[in-house]
Amino acid sequence: MSKLQKTLLTASVTLLGLNGCGGGEGVEGPAEALPAVAQGVVAQAAPGCLASDVDTDGDGVCDVVEAQYGTNPQSTDTDGDRLSDYAELFGSGGVNLPALGANARRKDIFIEADYYANRKPTQGALNRIIASFANAPVSNPDGSTGITLHLTLDQQIATADEDLDLNPVWTDFDTIKAKYFAAARAPFFHYMLFANKYSGGTSSGISRGIPAHDFVVTLGGWPTPGGTELQQAGTIMHELGHNIGLRHGGTDNANYKPNYLSIMNYEYQVYGFTVSGTANVFDYSRVRVASFNEAAINEVAAFTPVAPTTEADLAKIGGLRMVNVQVAGNASANLDMNANGSIQTATYARDLNRDGSTATVFPASQHDWLALVFDGAGTIGDSALGTSRALDREQTFLVAPEKVEPCLTADSVVAR
Repeated sequence: MSKLQKTLLTASVTLLGLNGCGGGEGVEGPAEALPAVAQGVVAQAAPGCLASDVDTDGDGVCDVVEAQYGTNPQSTDTDGDRLSDYAELFGSGGVNLPALGANARRKDIFIEADYYANRKPTQGALNRIIASFANAPVSNPDGSTGITLHLTLDQQIATADEDLDLNPVWTDFDTIKAKYFAAARAPFFHYMLFANKYSGGTSSGISRGIPAHDFVVTLGGWPTPGGTELQQAGTIMHELGHNIGLRHGGTDNANYKPNYLSIMNYEYQVYGFTVSGTANVFDYSRVRVASFNEAAINEVAAFTPVAPTTEADLAKIGGLRMVNVQVAGNASANLDMNANGSIQTATYARDLNRDGSTATVFPASQHDWLALVFDGAGTIGDSALGTSRALDREQTFLVAPEKVEPCLTADSVVAR
């Protein structure tokens, strides 16, 4: 039994971001080995709490004040975003999260973004991603859906500090981060740098592991240096996706998986989808799609949903792409997967993931939004989380930093 499983069985703390990381083993050992609730570590009790007041979860917010704010007295992190109730309600470590818009009953992700002089992203690109997270099919204790993404452009990197080729990437990145990112923000903020290039190539960016705390966006070597609004938006959301636990194939590193309808799939990183008639919608997968055999492509049937996803859910998703070409139709039916202008009734084979074979069977794809990992590989999370801060995986990273693949390169993009 893993450390995660043992802790989950004995602590009444739910961390939504770790869905799917445990197994199905039975209880081992006495439950009394760990406390029944998560005990936090706080410098002082919350405003409104008396020394005599009961604080069931030990997070510094007494039960009577938790009742006033509608937070869960049995959990140090009511909304499961790895920011403690104490920090989101009252701030922590000199960081005033409430003033920055934190909500203890709705999931928040904070990002500080610094940028080189000629690599500042457009506000339009940032707004696209903020809207995508606001529209996420994720439920919150306050009854709302979505995630509040606090994506703040903070500082321009001084010209003297600009490294036009981060190489080695994380060594050079750390030099900049040490100067421009306040250490007090580390338990709460991801750090994103809009740089030029890294490792001498034209990769759009890279995440410092999966999940992770840091990522870079490097569109300096693209045809439009710094990227178009769509390229910026898609790359920001793609690299942030790695930071919150998503791989190029969702649960695996298999890229160009045709039944994985997510901007983590290179086909969609800089284009997004057409959703209910709106083009260029950047989204992680919000549907589950059955396994798909490229040796038996059926254009009439397109993809098959896996419950609770329905055919109606798939029918909303268009703008699909196959081998760098946008094809007509939707994910539910009548999808012109070979882009020949007609819907073929006979099945056929095609190499959709560019591996030289037409016999690949792709496993079922996941619903990304329900599989997010908010802990930044153990670096996101303040001390008031208590036991829940120890709810880490057997491995700190699902993919270690040195094994993260470079993301989409300039020569991989075909604007069609």
